[in-house]
Amino acid sequence: MNKSKAPKGNSSELQDAIVTFEQILEAIPNDRLALETLSDAYEQMGEKAKALGYYIHLASVVLEDGDKRAAPEISGKLRELGEGNAEALQAAEFLDRMVAPEEEEKKAQKESPARKKGEPVRRRVADISAELALAWNLVQAGELTQDEYSSVVNDLTESSSRNNDVPVTVLHVLRDRTFKNYEKILNFISTNSGIPIIPLAGFELQKDANSLLPMDFVAHRGAIVFEMMGKEPLIAILNPYDTELKKDIEELTGRKCHYYLVSAEDYDRYLDNLRKASMAAEAQPPA
Repeated sequence: MNKSKAPKGNSSELQDAIVTFEQILEAIPNDRLALETLSDAYEQMGEKAKALGYYIHLASVVLEDGDKRAAPEISGKLRELGEGNAEALQAAEFLDRMVAPEEEEKKAQKESPARKKGEPVRRRVADISAELALAWNLVQAGELTQDEYSSVVNDLTESSSRNNDVPVTVLHVLRDRTFKNYEKILNFISTNSGIPIIPLAGFELQKDANSLLPMDFVAHRGAIVFEMMGKEPLIAILNPYDTELKKDIEELTGRKCHYYLVSAEDYDRYLDNLRKASMAAEAQPPA
């Protein structure tokens, strides 16, 4: 969280801060500094219900931003002030779920030797924080209801703890649930992110392009190089908001990349063809 807090002073000073930052919120409804200041000011004044309301609002912004650093403190405040409040406790649970995979990954990294340059960027535990942030964005945009969101989060959390042969993504969950507005959500993500949808069915496997990302990465991180534009890879992805994924892709390829959104079924079909081609190549007798 931002270290700026409401002034520690008398009620008059706190009230002045409240007036100022409530005006800011009228103009910028999701301003984090205003939400942090107001929640802290009302807490200092003993108005726990109002403080809790702002902490719940702040939690939604942090979930949307995918800010794992801020999540634990806000979760703690929600549990402290929101005992018996279902909305507050649910928000705290979502924040905890966003952080949990990262904590498991840190633990795994401590137990493993450092990755050498050129080795695949792997995650021993599926990090679903970007998927949770995407799901929350869909709620905020009215594309998912709260109940649908809870179901998606539950499926993501359960899947992240299993060994999977495909990436753990929101699009996979919605596909598996035969969600009636699946295509609508796919189009919304494309329009909102500015990343065009591309059907992979029209692209043949290309050994040189496909091999730019390790198979383990393709199978678990949700990114496939399906074509080259000169020396620049064209990448099919399932979550265009995942900045950490893009950073890892560009580290692995060492090139400028261009991104395209694909459906879960298109991704899985192409991945299956990649696996079959890899197995066929391994079965070939040495020349």
